[in-house]
Amino acid sequence: MEKYENLLAEELFFVKLRLCNILKPEDIAGKECLVICAMGGVGLWRKIYGQALQEQLVEMGAATADQMLLFNTDVLDSFYDLTDVMRFAGTASYDCIIVLGGMEKTRNIREGVHQLQEICRPGGEIFVVARTPKDISARQEINAYEDLWRYDVQDLSSLFGGCSLEMTTSSDDGEIVAAVFTRGVGAAESRCRALFCTRTQKRADIDGELPRGYFDEASDLDVIGIKHHTDKCSMIHNYLGKYEFFLQCFRNQPIRLLELGIFQGASLRMWQEYFPHAEIFGVDIREGCSQYEDERIHVIQTDLSNVDAVIRLKDIRPQIIIDDASHIVSHQLLALFTLFDVLPSGGVYILEDLETSLNPEQFEDAYRDCPLDAYEVCSRIARITARKVPDDNSIYAEHINRIGMQAELVSVMKGSVVFIKR
Repeated sequence: MEKYENLLAEELFFVKLRLCNILKPEDIAGKECLVICAMGGVGLWRKIYGQALQEQLVEMGAATADQMLLFNTDVLDSFYDLTDVMRFAGTASYDCIIVLGGMEKTRNIREGVHQLQEICRPGGEIFVVARTPKDISARQEINAYEDLWRYDVQDLSSLFGGCSLEMTTSSDDGEIVAAVFTRGVGAAESRCRALFCTRTQKRADIDGELPRGYFDEASDLDVIGIKHHTDKCSMIHNYLGKYEFFLQCFRNQPIRLLELGIFQGASLRMWQEYFPHAEIFGVDIREGCSQYEDERIHVIQTDLSNVDAVIRLKDIRPQIIIDDASHIVSHQLLALFTLFDVLPSGGVYILEDLETSLNPEQFEDAYRDCPLDAYEVCSRIARITARKVPDDNSIYAEHINRIGMQAELVSVMKGSVVFIKR
């Protein structure tokens, strides 16, 4: 709890508010409380923070303190977004609700806020922390990559139309706003019509058709990814709708898929379900990763910084390779330079999380341990593919020229690049 560097912006701001006595023991004593934790994040910090806050509420005299954890890659029973509030609460209602996440990612925010008001007893309080249009936290937090909404005080006040606004405050930089509401006895209404939409960078009708883009149609792969809580899904990185565009032709084929980096096995289970006839190979350095083996899932424990270990992976002869391992540039380049050649004609190589090459605010220099970062190498390969002439003269010219001439397509998307072999 004291390791503030692991907290998201809204959590850190709420810590500061508590230090200023926004929640006093007399406000909590005898109350039934609910903490709604932020979405996404790294590791189990969302759950740990929520549990610590629960314990503090009990110490302050709360009669009960429940925790609702929103979408989290580490917690399979976490909930999707704020439209799941009533499903979580069941028949319960609360005197105090603390909302630390979900406001930014809940697509149907009117319904989410309606449910928050419905489970709050008349006279009860709702504490809301949200991000404003000034927020640029995507530079620091993976959690914010696929946010949809931003708020100001007027937005929150009109959304929580069944409540009276008691207090507002904002962070010094204006990127976070907090509000305290008291639930009235009337209907859980909402008067809000438009909010700032991060996708368009302007206000949008919350009841209208939101910008969908080319890849935002329903995706079988994304539905499966959400089910298995992989961070590749639309709640975090939002890769899967794009990946399906390139991978759906393999769906019913007896292919071999190689994924570098398996974390807790979520994406392995996703691939297993999406490709019913595929053999899935996952590689990770961590001890105990073999626990994720299953029918058609094979796990190899090895060090992907070791040249010989990476060379041995060529024996798998996959049709699809996904690099979601350490994201250290030297490891990314070793895998790409070594394994691309083994792909058959029409094979697909996906290099994920290029933000480690581009976001020094979020990722320390240790990730960028090569003369050229992964993004620069990919852009040079794309140039060779487009030009059809192997004329790169960089330190990696041999590999860049070879892969560039072998590639049929190089497609850069938000965070990833896809190569298809000729």
